[in-house]
Amino acid sequence: MYSIFNQDHPFAIQMRPPFVFRFRPPNENTLSELRENYIWFSDRDSLNDELDSNPEFVKLSTNPAELELLYNTVAKSILDPKTKNYFDENMNAERLQEFAATKIKPFVSSFGIACFTMYPMNEKLWDIYSENSKGACLHFDSSDDPPFFHNILPVSYVSKIKEREYNPISQPDHIVDLFYRKTEEWSYEKELRLLKDRTGRISFKPSALLNVLIGYDAEPDFIETIVATIKESYDNVKVFQVLGPVSIGKLSYKPLYIP
Repeated sequence: MYSIFNQDHPFAIQMRPPFVFRFRPPNENTLSELRENYIWFSDRDSLNDELDSNPEFVKLSTNPAELELLYNTVAKSILDPKTKNYFDENMNAERLQEFAATKIKPFVSSFGIACFTMYPMNEKLWDIYSENSKGACLHFDSSDDPPFFHNILPVSYVSKIKEREYNPISQPDHIVDLFYRKTEEWSYEKELRLLKDRTGRISFKPSALLNVLIGYDAEPDFIETIVATIKESYDNVKVFQVLGPVSIGKLSYKPLYIP
């Protein structure tokens, strides 16, 4: 048996950056992700907090200078003469602002989101995201796959989600901040969030996965399948099982498979 707080042995579960953890339930989706070394990036409508990344908190700027920038930028991008003529005759800055405002929600929903955490000894995360310790926790070294993990950032927890003004031309990246704010009731997650420009399956480098921690209450069939999957799909990934309930001050584990 090993303790996560004992780092002086070859089976130590390393924490702190660049190491990150992802909790998964005991289902076929988790097994598929492991077999084919990908992570599923969900859209914001699939998140379990209706305030999280909600486009209703984004209002397009009504600043005249910003609207003129928007109008001029769009106008310059139109190369077809007929389209350009129609635009000049039928569109002004105010109409363009009204049209652009309708595109904020689909724009926000086009981003893919995957959730990680800083530490594996979090009882609530084991309960909620691995179905009461029946699932698993995946341990990654984010520095081993910089292209995949390049924009993983901590979530900031605030007392209230506030409306923000979006300037699409002068501050085009400002809207990304929306994805990294949650209310304080979620602060126990200590979340790290990874954002992509699309939803769905995105592959990670197999060597970035270091360990799989299986929950202490996992079913034997799930344990056997995880071990078989790791043996078949990875060269150096270790599999451990957590022993007993997890808390901030406790996470002990035993090896199940050491390559």
